[in-house]
Amino acid sequence: MQSSVLRTQAFRPAAVSRRGAVQVRAVQDIKGVVVSAKTSKTVVVETERLATDVRYGARRKVTTRYQCHDESGSLNVGDIVRCSGTRPLSKTKRFVVAEVLRKAD
Repeated sequence: MQSSVLRTQAFRPAAVSRRGAVQVRAVQDIKGVVVSAKTSKTVVVETERLATDVRYGARRKVTTRYQCHDESGSLNVGDIVRCSGTRPLSKTKRFVVAEVLRKAD
């Protein structure tokens, strides 16, 4: 029972500190689309989620961009990937590409 309590806290969404850096939990995975692959060994992955507006209760799409480490450098714009959380690799990089779910056409 104790392990299930510890794991549920790891699945909470990433918290953002005052400086804007993303704090990553150990078991956090994200799935998204590569929107930029211009830098070496780094890709920008964009994810979408539905959020409820506090005042009006309307649902809207919220996009978040994460910088992910790509050791091979073989990813292109439009690829759908799964990234897993890791130790901080740079100021903004907290994820590493775990697998490519679908290549772009």
